[in-house]
Amino acid sequence: MIPPRHLSTVAPDLDKLAPPMDLVVRPTPITSAPTLAEKWGLTELRVKRDDLAHPLYGGSKVRTLEYFLGHARMRGASGLATMGPYGSHQSLTLAIFGRLHGFKTRTVLAPRPMTPEIELNDRLILSYGMDVLRCGSFAAVPLALLRARLRSLGDKRPYWIPSGSKHPLGILSLVEGALEVARSVEAGELPMPDDVVVATGTCATAAGLLLGFAIAGLKVRVVAVRMIPKIVTGPRKMRRLAERTLELLRQHGFDGPVNWGESLWVDAHAGPGYGLNNALGKQAADDVAASGYFRIETTYTGKTLGLLASGALAGRRVLFWNTCSAVDPRPGSLP
Repeated sequence: MIPPRHLSTVAPDLDKLAPPMDLVVRPTPITSAPTLAEKWGLTELRVKRDDLAHPLYGGSKVRTLEYFLGHARMRGASGLATMGPYGSHQSLTLAIFGRLHGFKTRTVLAPRPMTPEIELNDRLILSYGMDVLRCGSFAAVPLALLRARLRSLGDKRPYWIPSGSKHPLGILSLVEGALEVARSVEAGELPMPDDVVVATGTCATAAGLLLGFAIAGLKVRVVAVRMIPKIVTGPRKMRRLAERTLELLRQHGFDGPVNWGESLWVDAHAGPGYGLNNALGKQAADDVAASGYFRIETTYTGKTLGLLASGALAGRRVLFWNTCSAVDPRPGSLP
């Protein structure tokens, strides 16, 4: 049985805005990776297993959809639309969970370098019946976005979910995830981490963790490792998203203190390009594969763990937030 949400206590009127769908089997577990900790010079390495968020498909993208889908259902939407790059994990997650809960789905896909993982995701997206507007160039994206948002899906225009879920509704369940960690620390189940390390693109996950730890008063440093171009992300955007989500919580019953902790924004591991691995990322991926503790991918989590493999956090007690899925979805596996 899924326990009550911590956010329901923190902001008791929040469910009136958007009663969330229970997509995540929470709390997601936290496991230890001692071999990797020793290899990378860490005092301790634990992993927040959002990769196990749901038996159909895991990853933090599942969290970002809980309040969006609840809000869409409350507003009577029959269709959901979003956008992302080729092979988008957000698009795949929406295709799976939208279909599971009776929504029609659509996505705009923008160009990025192809890899086997991206090709597989693109095939899976289509296999779940998603309406795909695939752009051959970036110049084609604006018109595709207009078509995606204005053309009916089901009996009306679709409910729009921003790319990367960069909106307070997409961030709320990541706040919930941070509160899960705080409760584990308070209960003595988890030693207090020095750093929580997370891959960041549009900042939804990092912003949610930053805010959740601030609400809990947990003095942990959020280390956000950038994986997309600087022009569309940055530490100010992360903080702004966290503050906008706090405003939403304030409007819906949260009246407690907020003690903002430290954050560290890391730019050095994004190269050589989006979706392309680098030497440290490859070393980290090889180390993880050899350990057998969990699995990662190369676009986000592999290069993020390159930070740990580099020795930059040596001597620290680290909690790594695994945002990728441990579960391979099967084409056409839903009714």
